[in-house]
Amino acid sequence: MDKIKNVVFDLGGVLVGIDLNRCIAAFRKLGMDAVAEIINPYYPAEMIGRLEHGDITFHEACNQMRALSGTPEVTDDEIARAYGEFLTEIPVAKLRQIDDLRRRGFRTYVLSNNNTASMEYVRRMFTADGKTMDDYFDAVYLSYELHELKPSEAIFRKMIAASGMIPEETLFIDDGQKNVDAAQALGFSVYMPAYGEDFGHVLENLNSYEESL
Repeated sequence: MDKIKNVVFDLGGVLVGIDLNRCIAAFRKLGMDAVAEIINPYYPAEMIGRLEHGDITFHEACNQMRALSGTPEVTDDEIARAYGEFLTEIPVAKLRQIDDLRRRGFRTYVLSNNNTASMEYVRRMFTADGKTMDDYFDAVYLSYELHELKPSEAIFRKMIAASGMIPEETLFIDDGQKNVDAAQALGFSVYMPAYGEDFGHVLENLNSYEESL
């Protein structure tokens, strides 16, 4: 196996802290219990899945949420804030770990199931250490822009084609078992951190970790 040259990160649950209960509570506070019941941070379904697939706009998704929950008075902004409650923070230590990878010559990427509203929150979080999100990655691949969702093989194929990365030279870090399994089937080295885990040791000893796989 060749040495690792690239690292691909998921966002929520890997770089960005998540709190599903806080998000569910925010939707329930809006009277949108039916929406709260379908929120799944790993494998989005119904209108959230269509939104993150890039098939509908955020406003169209909000209309479908309002129809589902019978809450026509809830605004798009209120829904965006409720969904944003799912995201907590990006520890500065993680940002500096990515910086360190880049200084050591590794290429870094993001592959995330996401949507336009959440990405506004995420991009602001990446400024915590005085930089922007684009400073940390060679490229950011988002489901709603690629019109594919993890764990489909197609989203990985599109990332490979766009970046030129070789899976056997790439470590994929994701907290979803199906996503990790899909990447591994394509030849990626994989790591699935536990909830809240500091996986800095993996990054610090990257090729030592890779050789042990």
